[in-house]
Amino acid sequence: MNIKLLDEPLLQFGTGESICPREGISIFNPYDLNSVRPERIKVGVIGKSDSVDTVLSWLNLCKRMVPAKKSTLPKLFPSFMGFNRHEAFNAEFIYDEGYIRKINNSDFDQIISRETNYARIVELFVDLYLTEIKFLAKNKNPDVILCVLTEKFIQTILGIPTKDSEDNDENSQEEEQTDEFDEIVSDQENNFRRLLKAKAMEFNVPIQIVRDRIAKPSGEMQDPATIAWNFCTALYYKASGTPWAMKKKDSTIVCYAGISFYTSRNRKTIQTSVTQIFNEHGKGVILRGSPIQMKKGDREPHLSERQAYELLDNSLKEYYEALKVYPQRLVLHKTSNFSIEEIEGFKAAAYKNQIHALDLVTIMETSLRLFREGAYPPLRGTLASFDEKTHLLYPRGFVPFYNTYPGSYIPNPVEIRLYSHDESPELICSEILALTKMNWNNTQFDRKLPITLECSKRVGEILKYLTQEQVPQIKYSFYM
Repeated sequence: MNIKLLDEPLLQFGTGESICPREGISIFNPYDLNSVRPERIKVGVIGKSDSVDTVLSWLNLCKRMVPAKKSTLPKLFPSFMGFNRHEAFNAEFIYDEGYIRKINNSDFDQIISRETNYARIVELFVDLYLTEIKFLAKNKNPDVILCVLTEKFIQTILGIPTKDSEDNDENSQEEEQTDEFDEIVSDQENNFRRLLKAKAMEFNVPIQIVRDRIAKPSGEMQDPATIAWNFCTALYYKASGTPWAMKKKDSTIVCYAGISFYTSRNRKTIQTSVTQIFNEHGKGVILRGSPIQMKKGDREPHLSERQAYELLDNSLKEYYEALKVYPQRLVLHKTSNFSIEEIEGFKAAAYKNQIHALDLVTIMETSLRLFREGAYPPLRGTLASFDEKTHLLYPRGFVPFYNTYPGSYIPNPVEIRLYSHDESPELICSEILALTKMNWNNTQFDRKLPITLECSKRVGEILKYLTQEQVPQIKYSFYM
């Protein structure tokens, strides 16, 4: 076994490079500084009157610096410099009374008083917001719409406690504080967030679901500066901005995609979702795959050779339509093993589209661990290679830039299996590490999974709320 430490990947910004999104934007501005970008982001706001006023006041506070919390780790908890035209993002949020749509208390009360079925209650609340989303989309053309929820609504109707009850990574403090209730409500009933995002797609405006407690975060939430960082970065991206980009090793056009499987809501079929097949700038498309049939004895779903071919071929066609260029190299990520049929299908589609460099990579959980002397876990970027095809990578761990391990639990590595590869294993693992930094919902860069797989999971969660007749949006901003 060979163990080495990978360099922390650099990100590109408007006028320079940094390993940290917050530092990069603060000093070097967003990546798209000198190109077409959202300098004036039109924001629509929907919700109960008091909650809307609370969030709008908080948005105004975000125009100025939000001080860092008291800490001995200033790089982990930096101040937010303010979202305005004169520094950092060099952009501003704009709105007027016509962009604000307030929902009456009586509208909420009426639904609760006349309905007892939980799934139906959620549908009716979604319809309340959809009515206003439709109005704003058709009459005001905002770049992003904020759907504001009160804490009372979240706790009493959606049944979600104030304190997060689930930890999706190793550290709940790193999760975004606007949509963090996504996972908590069972899919056996309607999930408010997923249903709203699915139904809102037809109006062609990305939405951001916001809890009104964002203005006065409680102790278990992120600190105010971190919330402002994550919120403003996400909205900048949803308004078609590019906050940062991966640093390229050469001029080769490389695309990355993640493939995942999700079960339909009636649990009768399993479908594939291909994540945003995207380049180093985060530009690309999302495609929904066809249903598959699990064979008797199968422990994990797999595509047939034909399905693999069609999924990738269609994805590349959509990618070309959006960006007018085909990639020269393609990297496919899965969380399950590749079957022989999948490998043959993907290779055939890549060859047909004149892609002659293809890497098929599985990234999965593992019970294997490495131990380091001292009180801290292994460093982020620690790579243990068993042979050319099997590797162990720590995407989370001690981060020298932060001078700490920014997590609450012992970090777990991921196992990386290379089923077919044209690039070196070390470069492929370095790219995985870089892709963990491409989540524009979060500016703390030590994520566990690459955006390819985070995206494919989130896309699948929302696609299951669309009918086969509905056309999904191709941009990731509609799913995050």
